[in-house]
Amino acid sequence: MAPMNKMTNLLNKIERRLGTKMLNLPDELSKDEWAKVIDEDSLTTFSRFFPNQMTIILGPDLKKQDGWYLIDEYIPDNVEILGIRDIDFPMLSQDASTQHDAYGFGIYSVLPTDYSYDDIAAIQMRADLTSIFLNQIFVKYKAPNMIRLESNYHTDVTRGFKNYPLHLLIKHAPNLMTIPPTMMETFENLATADVAKFLHGNLKYFDGAETVYANLDLKLQDLEQEANKRDDIVKELDDAHVSAANQNQPLILCV
Repeated sequence: MAPMNKMTNLLNKIERRLGTKMLNLPDELSKDEWAKVIDEDSLTTFSRFFPNQMTIILGPDLKKQDGWYLIDEYIPDNVEILGIRDIDFPMLSQDASTQHDAYGFGIYSVLPTDYSYDDIAAIQMRADLTSIFLNQIFVKYKAPNMIRLESNYHTDVTRGFKNYPLHLLIKHAPNLMTIPPTMMETFENLATADVAKFLHGNLKYFDGAETVYANLDLKLQDLEQEANKRDDIVKELDDAHVSAANQNQPLILCV
């Protein structure tokens, strides 16, 4: 499937749902304009609740300003950052596992089969002792392009690691290819409501206007009904986005 097919297919589907094909809309209200509405309104709203994710690596050569990393060079011009999720700790553990013990980021040990009970107990006790002085890493984000790494002891968390892999939360791509298929139905409903709101907001000024032939009767009730569904769809997204099903939503599970 070509990258733009999802947007093209969505525009055709919205046209069928709204029944606007026979209206012969002017260029200012054509489907090309609908794509802008979907990108600027629907995609932005949807991404704030169910964002896309990309991973960047904060290296030692990255520019810094007053302790903040400047991440512009990692981000393409057409990508909008919405926030930061967290450090990719599994990837981080592969960078300098020998330093984890010394700096309190956890104990990583592959246990061979010839470890005795005393060896395992000693490793567990050392892990318990280290946890008392656990030096966690906290990631702070300052819009639009700055990230800071801090610890609860205000120590230099960059010691022992060359690179920090971070998960960024970003807006979905305009070609809609990054939206999960299981979420497309909800997104299509939101896009339909936004396009209906756009068309109704412009066409209502011409409804009932007099021409040399007759008065215009554009039958805008259906468009208005579709447009009014937007608030309910946004509430549905708001209610559902803090969930384990939302893989890019940061969660703290208490068990």
